[in-house]
Amino acid sequence: MAKVSLIQTNFTAGELSPRLMGRVDVARYQNGAKRLENALVAVQGGIMRTWGTEFVQPTKFSDKKVRLIPYVFNRDQSYMVEFGDKYIRVFKNTKQVAELESPYSESMLPFINYVQGADTMFLAHQALPIHRLRRLSDESWLLAEAPFIVKPFDEVGNYPDIALTLEKNTANEDVANLAADFFLAADVGRNIICGAGLAEITAFVSRRSVKVKIKSAFSSNVIKGKSWQLESSPQTKCTCNLKEPIGQEVTLTLDAEGWRVEDVGKYVRLNKGLCLITRFTNARSVVAEIKTVLSATAKVPANAWSLESVVWSGDYGYPSSVTLHNQRLFCGGNVEKPQTIWMSKTAEYLNFELSTDDDDAASFTISSDQINPIAHLTQLDNPVVLTYGGEFSMSGSASKSAITPTNIQIKNHSAYGCNHVKPIRVGNELFFMQRSGRKLRSMVYDASSDSMVATDASILSEHITEGGIVDMAYQQEPESVLWMVRADGQLATLTVNAAQEVLAWARQYTDGEYESVATIPNGVADEVWVVVKREVNGESVRYLERFNRDVYSHSTKIFEGEQAKRVFRGLDHLEGKTVDVLADGSVMQKRQVVGGSVTIERDAKNVVIGLPYKTTVETLDVELQGATGTIQGSNKRVGEVVLRFMTTTGCSVNGDLLPFRQLGERVLDQPAPSFSGDYKIEALGWNNTITIEQDQPLPFYLLAVIKKVSVND
Repeated sequence: MAKVSLIQTNFTAGELSPRLMGRVDVARYQNGAKRLENALVAVQGGIMRTWGTEFVQPTKFSDKKVRLIPYVFNRDQSYMVEFGDKYIRVFKNTKQVAELESPYSESMLPFINYVQGADTMFLAHQALPIHRLRRLSDESWLLAEAPFIVKPFDEVGNYPDIALTLEKNTANEDVANLAADFFLAADVGRNIICGAGLAEITAFVSRRSVKVKIKSAFSSNVIKGKSWQLESSPQTKCTCNLKEPIGQEVTLTLDAEGWRVEDVGKYVRLNKGLCLITRFTNARSVVAEIKTVLSATAKVPANAWSLESVVWSGDYGYPSSVTLHNQRLFCGGNVEKPQTIWMSKTAEYLNFELSTDDDDAASFTISSDQINPIAHLTQLDNPVVLTYGGEFSMSGSASKSAITPTNIQIKNHSAYGCNHVKPIRVGNELFFMQRSGRKLRSMVYDASSDSMVATDASILSEHITEGGIVDMAYQQEPESVLWMVRADGQLATLTVNAAQEVLAWARQYTDGEYESVATIPNGVADEVWVVVKREVNGESVRYLERFNRDVYSHSTKIFEGEQAKRVFRGLDHLEGKTVDVLADGSVMQKRQVVGGSVTIERDAKNVVIGLPYKTTVETLDVELQGATGTIQGSNKRVGEVVLRFMTTTGCSVNGDLLPFRQLGERVLDQPAPSFSGDYKIEALGWNNTITIEQDQPLPFYLLAVIKKVSVND
């Protein structure tokens, strides 16, 4: 075959999976790479060296993990918040401005769900009440339990903290005995439930004993406290002496003993009205406050009125996820009701008083053929519910209509399920990690099916998410990149632009392990912050670091001064490490940090010192369809390669350093020049893949690769 010239103009398919090395027929093969390490693919198609990071400061406790969460007050005021074990620290422009106590322990951090509206961030975790993080000024912050006016309530019965024992009485009757007083006469007709076991109370014997008829067998005859439930409301008639006005104190009376002291704080729904019990009088009478006007004062029979408890509590758990939509706060999924979503009253985030007017609060439960605990609430055009078993959207029943207590439609679009990593919205797409943490799915509305579809964005590079993704953040500017932390400490990056069909994966390494990532806007660009665990001077440490487009070393410290000098101190965080040194733009010999300082061989004013890392780009095997078919399996010789660079200083090809500097007078006293243009390399031999590396703390930007290839059949 004659010599042919091939050009790869872009790398917008990113690093491809080893499983695709035989799929030369896939269109994106022509735009991919075999290896992309410490490199980012630009939306325009070229490959750049990933920026370095600057050292911010150590985390508070080096032996405990932390999580980064962004807090954006406005376009000019954004903060990075370090959530640690029982504390948070707030940073602005790398300076710590506040530190607060926090109720969240180290083990809770990955499962904190949050949403921010204006100056208030709501934080959700199933084990704790919803908290609010508020900024009062740069140095003044407040983290406290959200002061809800009314929390959601429902008829959930009782979970007594008393052990229960079942004993056989007759062939068709058992007796349930308690270790303390609890039962009342109005409990006759209610059910005792524990797991699959169910028994109906048929007769009241005493405060400690009732007769029951077992309808479904219990796994044990002895049930510990809090493990069994007394279902529904007291089974007797209830009367209210007044029906209005709101706020009026009334008396609620039962025909049989049914009230308990612990009913104070619960709601009674009867005669289309709502009352809040404020005081216990005796087992037949309580005092309550009217919250919603009643239609009448007529006596109401059992099962026509209900005793309802707040469902966000230590007994039932707290919401695991939150989001904001149409001036409502949406909360979803506690332990007792893992598939339920609560929405606040319109424009009243703290009021969940359930009713039926359009602007009232409401609750909805996902109807599904399998258990779908809610993992995330987020939104595209409408609220999106991501569960461990599927993906749902919420909307009004009519097109473009608002969600109200009486107008709600929950639609199941797919059944992939997601994990705990917070989903990210990029344009009109919603990216979320599938339940296993290995597949990144892109969810978007599909007009042809009038449904949401969630495609696998990692299918061509499935190896890059190996080990699972544990944290994710999106950087919109200057490059559109998803940053993902792998469980093994690597970073996976995905350059994404749907309009240009760019979906390019790459991997990022450092001398340590990445553990958390977050982004915040800062002027015209977004800052990417990471938590990195490193081994320094024989000890494990954790550092907050921030990517900086002007440096090409990790955990760097930048020295800028009017007076040139040779000794640079303040490098204790890299004690004992071998570091790169860039002095006034010139690469110096690597040095070891001793006593927190580095001494270089000549005076310099502007010096950057940090950990080295290497950028590697390895091209794919050449594919070409000739007259006799594919050239795969044939001997191929790359006689000449032309690399098209932009603002690049230094790199090597297949291990040979490219000399960018042109010799001449006094050039050795100056920094190596930045190169843009074509660089020709000859005689690379029979290896048709090319490995391009940059391990100096200098920029690198590859635009295209042109190969002149000879093929022998």
